[in-house]
Amino acid sequence: MNSHTITHRQLFFLIVQTQIGVGVLSLPYSLFTKAKIDGWISLIIAGLFIQFSILAIWKLCDRFPQNTIYEILPKIMGKNLGLVFNFIYTMHFAFISILILIMYNTIVGKWILFETPHWVIIFIMAAAGYYFITSTPREISRFFVIVTPLLIILFLFILYAYTDVQLLYIFPVGQTGMLTIIKSSSDAVVAMLGFDAALVFLAYSNGTPSKNIKVISFAAFCITVLYAFIVFTTYIFFNPEEIIIVPEPVLYMLKAFSFSIIERTDLIFLSVWIISVATSFISYLFITAKGVQTLFRLKNHQKGAPYVVIFCALIAIIPNEKLEVMTWNKYISLTSLFFSALFPIILLLIAVLRKKQEKGAASS
Repeated sequence: MNSHTITHRQLFFLIVQTQIGVGVLSLPYSLFTKAKIDGWISLIIAGLFIQFSILAIWKLCDRFPQNTIYEILPKIMGKNLGLVFNFIYTMHFAFISILILIMYNTIVGKWILFETPHWVIIFIMAAAGYYFITSTPREISRFFVIVTPLLIILFLFILYAYTDVQLLYIFPVGQTGMLTIIKSSSDAVVAMLGFDAALVFLAYSNGTPSKNIKVISFAAFCITVLYAFIVFTTYIFFNPEEIIIVPEPVLYMLKAFSFSIIERTDLIFLSVWIISVATSFISYLFITAKGVQTLFRLKNHQKGAPYVVIFCALIAIIPNEKLEVMTWNKYISLTSLFFSALFPIILLLIAVLRKKQEKGAASS
């Protein structure tokens, strides 16, 4: 594993790029349908909860240095039960990859490639994902570092909206009630998934435990701030009557802008956004391939990579209608909320109660 190690700085970019995905476009709308104009508060609460999950993930991995979640589970839960949960986690990460493909296909098919068959859109992204996951974590992280500056373009496009905003749209603050705001935060947690990639990539980090927790926590904080900025901006750009009828408010907002040399800013935004979707997809594909490697005791994850990619692409083709896509999104989001955000906390408690940790690991 030494030849595949990544620095703590590269770990930061891995988490950032995994967290930024398809959710950034529809999150303002999904939060508004539940928490109304207080959706931005729900997002901040979700960011705080994610920090607790990150702390649990870090502490769990710190008890088993240089071990991925697939190696940790049998040590905590026993060989047989650990094997069962390894399968569950492999399928969990596979279905997150599938959901990314489904939502990516929905947006691209609706906004860019209207006449292109859906299976073509899906298999192009799947092919790109296969190319990258046959690489090492170090090579993947280097690519993520290179493309991260593109996020500045996304930020600048959103920032331009402040030439035509109305702050009065967000008042009165807290009108939906604190209970509703808290309940709605679950949607934001799912949209900001990607911090759970630390369950695997922490095993490859050559940084100290104190540096690792700082970079993971700061990465999640940066994404929370970015998402909060995007959600808040859309809420003060559209009035409440408008935002409820635009499922991708970020794109509709950008579509309203035009410059002397750029007419469709939404298409420029989508071109950069596709790269962010690809990085998130690549991370989850890699994690799934590591699970397949563990389950079938393969020499390396590359041997299972083609089967993982084909499986994800074929399943992603199944939902065609809007209702089917919404159903898949609903159920995969629910399982993701549990296995990515809640279950690591439970695993840590079990490890502490059963006093399970590697020799030489820091004492909890």
